[in-house]
Amino acid sequence: MDGTLLNDKMEVSDRNLQAIKDAQENGIEFLIATGRGIGEAKPFLRGKVTPGYITLNGAEVFDDKEKLVSSNPLSIDSKNKITTILRNDNIYFELITNKGIFSENIDLRISSLADLLLKLNPGTTREDALMQTKEKVKDVPMTYVDSFDEIIADPSYEIMKIIAYDPGEAKVLGPVMDKIDNLSDVVVTSSAPNDIEINSIDAQKGIALLEYAKTRGIKQSETMAIGDNLNDASMIKSAGTGVAMKNAIPSITEMADEYTDTNVNDGVAKAIEKVIADNKKNIGQI
Repeated sequence: MDGTLLNDKMEVSDRNLQAIKDAQENGIEFLIATGRGIGEAKPFLRGKVTPGYITLNGAEVFDDKEKLVSSNPLSIDSKNKITTILRNDNIYFELITNKGIFSENIDLRISSLADLLLKLNPGTTREDALMQTKEKVKDVPMTYVDSFDEIIADPSYEIMKIIAYDPGEAKVLGPVMDKIDNLSDVVVTSSAPNDIEINSIDAQKGIALLEYAKTRGIKQSETMAIGDNLNDASMIKSAGTGVAMKNAIPSITEMADEYTDTNVNDGVAKAIEKVIADNKKNIGQI
């Protein structure tokens, strides 16, 4: 969503929403693939479309009726090791669990998300980013707790994803990422320079996309994925056609098969519109 479907106002534009509707009406199954949980993602669509969801980078997948199709939480061992590393390095992080999303500090959450918005949309001022973030967090079902200790210790809480933020970006997060990468059953990605996202190795957008397509009888060659950042890499590589946003980071641009406009200029809609037009043209030639 960030840097792809959402524009610089943290909104899904009317053109993007219409393109999703048009895709569905033309027999194309559309899924939101995001690092966010379904409760965070849904409000952005304003009730105007009902897609399927690959959420938390693939840790949870829902069909268009919001029925849970698959779930891939972090192992208990990895959960404990990751949270210890983050605490020892004084990194702010949030837990996304099977029982909701949790934070220990609302001020750090707001400032971290404002930093993310600034990085994804350089034309935005810090003041505007903070104002937009304060409004958007009101719509997110987040629970603020004094400490994560009880959640981490309670086995009934499955941790689907851990997201960590630091304004020091790669200088601070790079060494932390290296430590966590040493764990054999996790994958570390990122959706912006100031964050890292940690999932089970089985929870990747690319794996989720192809598994979902398989259940629908859709061939790999018939899938398309659109993205801009590191947590999109697995699906850009796995899809039949990988599409990079014009504002994508260089590594995503290099691995993509096709390209579209920026998130500010309705790049997702333009990619969908092209697919619909190409399909109609191919049908007309049969």
